[in-house]
Amino acid sequence: MAPAAPIRTVVEDASAGLVGEDAQTAEINLEGSRNVLVFYRRDPVECGRRRHQDAAPLGIGDIAALLELPSGIPVPQASLPQTLQAKLSRLPRGAVTLTGDQVCRQAVRPLTVDLVVIRARSTHWEGGLARASCFRPFARRALLVSPPAAARDDLLMRAAYLGVGILEPTAQGLAWALLPEPYRPRRHTAVAWHFTEQLHARLP
Repeated sequence: MAPAAPIRTVVEDASAGLVGEDAQTAEINLEGSRNVLVFYRRDPVECGRRRHQDAAPLGIGDIAALLELPSGIPVPQASLPQTLQAKLSRLPRGAVTLTGDQVCRQAVRPLTVDLVVIRARSTHWEGGLARASCFRPFARRALLVSPPAAARDDLLMRAAYLGVGILEPTAQGLAWALLPEPYRPRRHTAVAWHFTEQLHARLP
């Protein structure tokens, strides 16, 4: 595998066509995996709003409640289920605006994750695939690995089934042996939104 120092830059170059033009990268420990390279794009409007309002962090229960409300549209509180009405006043600062008998959701996801890249040693590619698969609910996933020649076909077959892209070292840098499947969630979930909140809280 290529030396550790230039890996981030080389992965960024190889992935340029898969991520947004304004994508940024961060290398962090996430979901039990070390040195995960995450390509993400901040929502400048939402991040600015949160700073201006000194918005408080959102827990997964808060997000579940917010997903029952449309974004940016005032709704009569009386039209909401009683269980949701009871939660409104307890939501974190900056999540909603309560005006008279109406509530308006302010909070949206602070960022979008375009790609998550996991690294694995050549002899641990199976564990690398398993770790990459943990990110399936959140983003496109890829594994950077130089597998033993005898295992390469098995790796590519299993990665294709899981939708995980495979990046391999070459003499020129890195090349895609297999592109990751697109991220197309069937619905917005509190778990996926909460993932972006956790990442947002750990970024500089």
